[in-house]
Amino acid sequence: GNFDCMYDPRSYEQITVGQVVFREERAFFDYWTSFAARSFRKRAPEEPTPDYTLSQYRIQAVLEPDLRLRVITRARLTPSPTAARVLTFYISPRMRVSEVRIRGEPAEILQPDSLRVNLIRGDGNAAFLVVPAKPLEARREYDVEFHHEGAVVSEAGPRVYFVGARGSWYPNAGMHFTRYELAFRYPKELSLVANGEVVEELEEGPWRVTLRRIEGPVRLAAFNLGDYLRERVSRGPYTVEVYANRRLERSLEPRPQQVLILPPPSPPWTSRTRPPSGPVAVPIQPPIPNPTARLQQVAQEIAAGIEFMAAHFGPPPLKTLTVSPIPGAFGQGFPGLIYLSTLAYLDPEHRPPSVRDDYQQTFFSEILHAHETAHQWWGNIVTTSHYQDEWLMEALANYTALMFLEKRKGPRAVEAVLAEYRKRLLAKTEEGREIESVGPLVWGVRLRVSQAPRAWQTIIYDKGTWVMHMLRRRLGDERFLAMLGQLRRRYQYRAISTDAFRRLAAEFLPSDSPDPQLENFFAQWVYSTGIPSLKLEHSVHGKAPAITLRARLAQSEVPEDFSIEVPLEIQFA
Repeated sequence: GNFDCMYDPRSYEQITVGQVVFREERAFFDYWTSFAARSFRKRAPEEPTPDYTLSQYRIQAVLEPDLRLRVITRARLTPSPTAARVLTFYISPRMRVSEVRIRGEPAEILQPDSLRVNLIRGDGNAAFLVVPAKPLEARREYDVEFHHEGAVVSEAGPRVYFVGARGSWYPNAGMHFTRYELAFRYPKELSLVANGEVVEELEEGPWRVTLRRIEGPVRLAAFNLGDYLRERVSRGPYTVEVYANRRLERSLEPRPQQVLILPPPSPPWTSRTRPPSGPVAVPIQPPIPNPTARLQQVAQEIAAGIEFMAAHFGPPPLKTLTVSPIPGAFGQGFPGLIYLSTLAYLDPEHRPPSVRDDYQQTFFSEILHAHETAHQWWGNIVTTSHYQDEWLMEALANYTALMFLEKRKGPRAVEAVLAEYRKRLLAKTEEGREIESVGPLVWGVRLRVSQAPRAWQTIIYDKGTWVMHMLRRRLGDERFLAMLGQLRRRYQYRAISTDAFRRLAAEFLPSDSPDPQLENFFAQWVYSTGIPSLKLEHSVHGKAPAITLRARLAQSEVPEDFSIEVPLEIQFA
């Protein structure tokens, strides 16, 4: 069939080969390979220079009663010396850009609908092109204005809403750290939350207008909408505001059930009398779960998580953290704003049967909110630039959540989670392969393959967490936490690569480490695949004090050149 071979000299990896595949009503771009072109391999590695930066965002958004979002986004555009004549921006495919002006002059817009391009990017956003009326001068600042609108908010239940474009409802490119001013106009019977501090809020007829300012440098602005209850908790200089929907989304409403009622015993019937009636089906509506059941508990736990993480990693990007519900089984952490699955708000006994096993209950009650809180540091202060390094932010956030779980529930709770992760990594794909074998951590978005749709999430989150756990064991608790603190200080508000992370971690190894640069560790667990099975056999010969102990450790399920360090402990009674 058809396949794509692409060359982009501005990309970190210039050559990409793959194919668009449709499977089970989903579209995938299956990467076959991606690498640097020969002419680039001969040069010293260097970071591609972005065509431009966008800074000082000023966004005015109007959310109509029909949930259509109309936005005017203003920003400061600074071209680089290598900028092309045509500028590329990114926005949700749910938004259409109708007008762009640069220094007041209209610019030409091209916003093609390209499934292929969107799939290759892997983030769900769509590219659009802008051609300025005049060529732009390098390093000169230009005021740019975008007019765009679309349906990025949908109804998920009575006054329950789903924001589908959480970080891409306005144009962006490269997600540079900058400051934002946000103005929202929306129906006054609803509540709208966003990152940043409220500067002013007022009512104008049927509308409420909220002005917000994000003082610290952040890469993204986001908002959420609903009919909320609020719980506010302050811990030292930090404030946590947790919002919960007053009503439940439709997808979580339990389905009506039928109970069969048998008739009461009756005298014997004769052929001349009517026969006994059979069972009667009576419909019963199960109780509706309360979406505010854990509101106070979630607020207290997130506040405790902020304290725990700030003590080890330094202050979060913003002093106020807002948490609000999102329909679905996921969460997402933006600077100062967390989207948290409604399932995390429900009483565990009232969650759907599909998420009531031990791990799922731990995930929605303990891990998810801590994971998204940890993204305040890993992803919103320290970042990555390339898909090869994205695993770092998820692994760091998830392992931070497990360290917080360990503090609250003890090491056995963490061991149970890690055992579940190992089980999922060793699960089989439809082709009979172990999911972990689909590809190494550094493949990032290339792990989103049609043959194993779960591979990306399982490898990036589960194996990445295991890598952090093994690294902690090598460094020891004190050195590991010191390394994370140094990671935040050294790389705050900039990107780190996988190799830079390896070098940083190596600085904190004990002096007698047999792998002093962690090169073997990363080669096996980050840049390669394989989970070995180990079998230990031993025998004891002789009598005390002349005892001989023989031990044999066998490794299987991995190639012969797969080498690991295994500590052996011998105890004498």
